[in-house]
Amino acid sequence: MFLLTALGTCARGKAALTPMQAAALCQEAEQLFNAGNDKYAAGDAAALDDWRKAAARYERLASEGDYYNGALFYNLGNIYFRLDDIGRAILNYRRAQQVIPRDPNLLHNLAFVRSRCRDHVPEPERVRVLKTVFFWHYDLPLGWRENGFLAVFAAAWLFALLCLWRRQRHWPRWGLTAFALLALALAASLAAEEWNRQNHRPGVILSESVVARKGDSDSYEPSFTESLHAGTEFTLRESRGEWLEIALPDHRTCWIPRRDAELVNP
Repeated sequence: MFLLTALGTCARGKAALTPMQAAALCQEAEQLFNAGNDKYAAGDAAALDDWRKAAARYERLASEGDYYNGALFYNLGNIYFRLDDIGRAILNYRRAQQVIPRDPNLLHNLAFVRSRCRDHVPEPERVRVLKTVFFWHYDLPLGWRENGFLAVFAAAWLFALLCLWRRQRHWPRWGLTAFALLALALAASLAAEEWNRQNHRPGVILSESVVARKGDSDSYEPSFTESLHAGTEFTLRESRGEWLEIALPDHRTCWIPRRDAELVNP
């Protein structure tokens, strides 16, 4: 019952649910999810109803309880995948990824659900090259980079002191140079992460099909020959009334109705 024990420490603000109510909702959701799994294994269509009820309880925990817990969103992603709701499955896996970014089960499930999407929008070659060259920025979790920066920054100062003490030796200078460069690289990574957090808001299309348009109204022409579908990921560029301007992974832009999508961090 990892989720039950973690709920008490992950509330972000003033919650509408008491800790006892949150624990009861969590227990009910887990029981319903397991019951749905058993019914599904027995070929009982009532499993879908149990899964929907479990999802509703987890959603209430996230909204009314104001809990931002990786296990909660991971469970929600699993339930929506069971319900064949690809958009909400990816949305909740992405939310879980912000809390437990290196969880192997989460990464496996997210990759599998992405492979089920109807829209396959490849990243530009330039982006793939950047992710390969700067793998430490893209692959290492934020917490690791923060701790790594503090460690190498302290080591750089240590070698700076050794340079003053051992002026005739070359190895303190080499150590100082190496750790200073590492600290600079990690500082640049953290600065880029913060800039990206402030300026790029990821989201996921939830509707089965949505016509992407060239402007913020149904009167505008479609941006593409085909509609976008559930599970397609994007970055928010602008919000205008009931419309969102989004950028796809290949940098194409369009407008979609707000009701057809949801941001990873609303």
